[in-house]
Amino acid sequence: MSEAIHIDDLVFSVKRSTRRKTVGITVERDKRLIAHLPHEATLDEAEKLIATKLLWVHQKLAEQGGNARDEVFRPAEFVDGEGFHFLGKHYRLKLVDIPKHATDIPSVRFEGDRLLLRREQSVAGAKRIAEYYTRAAHPYLNDAVQKWKRIVGVEPGRFVQVMDLGFRWGSCSTDGTLNFHWRIMQLPPQMIDYIVVHELAHIKVPDHSATFWKLVGLAIPDFEARRKWLQQKGGEL
Repeated sequence: MSEAIHIDDLVFSVKRSTRRKTVGITVERDKRLIAHLPHEATLDEAEKLIATKLLWVHQKLAEQGGNARDEVFRPAEFVDGEGFHFLGKHYRLKLVDIPKHATDIPSVRFEGDRLLLRREQSVAGAKRIAEYYTRAAHPYLNDAVQKWKRIVGVEPGRFVQVMDLGFRWGSCSTDGTLNFHWRIMQLPPQMIDYIVVHELAHIKVPDHSATFWKLVGLAIPDFEARRKWLQQKGGEL
């Protein structure tokens, strides 16, 4: 019996390979979805990874046409030269050898156009990068919220929360608490500002009515261009 992964209304056929080390996704020309798994990977592990890329999947499905090429997603590999984004800038990963007793040197840091990762942490690279981006997001987003809340004219909850929100960049709780995905720190600052304003506007208008978009537009007149950029490019991040 062939394996499949079901997430919402999407079905991913599973193909396994002894040569693969990571989970990949293919959106084929006929819009079939393929999940490429290492031989030993479990369906639960693959589902968790795919769930974080649903925005990318839906974006590619919407783009697919008769002449479209197959679209492939593969997760980042923690090897020299792998590309990462931080505040819209592109960095190449460099693994560095640090004595294990040098506890004062962080696992992740930026230096010039390089993202440095301690070599002994490369196996846990995804976790370390997420931790770094999460720490960086808290002060950055709190400052952005303080700036934009006066312009939007709302008072959010006291603290910003940063977490893994799956395929959403942000959300607004009923008590006015603003939640953001740690991956937001990959985006250019103007895109982060748009997402912050979007969630702040939801404090006044919980839906996406014309009133909501008018409120967003008063703060960011070119919000439609930023929204379109996120729809086209955001899923890749």
